[in-house]
Amino acid sequence: MLIFVLQTIWLYIRELAGKDLDVVIIFRFLIYFMPKLIPLVLPLTVLLSSIMVFGDFAENYEFAAMKSTGISLMRAMAGLSVFISILGLTTFFFSNNVIPWAEFNSFNLRKNIAKQKPAMYLAKGQFNEIGTYNIKFSDKSGDRGQYLNDVVIHIKGSDGRTNATTIKSKSGELISDETSNVLKLVLFDGNYYHDLKPKSIRDKNNAPLAKSKFDKYTINIDLAKLNGASDDGAEIINAFNMLTMSELKYTIDSLHLNYNKDVI
Repeated sequence: MLIFVLQTIWLYIRELAGKDLDVVIIFRFLIYFMPKLIPLVLPLTVLLSSIMVFGDFAENYEFAAMKSTGISLMRAMAGLSVFISILGLTTFFFSNNVIPWAEFNSFNLRKNIAKQKPAMYLAKGQFNEIGTYNIKFSDKSGDRGQYLNDVVIHIKGSDGRTNATTIKSKSGELISDETSNVLKLVLFDGNYYHDLKPKSIRDKNNAPLAKSKFDKYTINIDLAKLNGASDDGAEIINAFNMLTMSELKYTIDSLHLNYNKDVI
């Protein structure tokens, strides 16, 4: 189990490292991600323990002693079969109820961090991708880390790949409201660069762009791009990994009805 927990930390190290997160938040983060490791760990654990037990039986001639007393192999493994059946049912109910709950709360936790402490979601010295925005800053200060220095922002173009717009400013401030899904980033004393789309291939070699200078510039970032929800009522509640079997069945029926309407 420890190996899988370390793997989880490695997979989500980008969301945990360099963001001044409290130990409690990191512990909650791991608690919410551990339930979905159970279906991976449990079969390996049962397999390894079975090999060790039955290997020990064979090494000490326990099976030969059972056969000499008239106990067949099926009778000797009857208790194991009952245990595996109970374990399988327990695992099913665990996966059907606990894992969706954990996935739901993990999304809530990540969105809650971005809402209440947006600076925690953004790590300094690296680009932080939020939707179409790539935000980088050299340092942050303030009681909530809301003041940023040397801010560089790349905004993706309509194709979702090229960086059509670049914004550079000397400082910035993060302003958030717990009741809003919008994170406000106010930039001070900077420049705005936007690549213009040329009308012909020949004009493209000239790399036309528009440049402007600003004293104050405000960017509104939609926190829904963070794929999460708040602790007190999440917006994302219908992701497939957050639904139980009955909810998945209902969702599939609804999708079929919508598909039939669109086809007709």
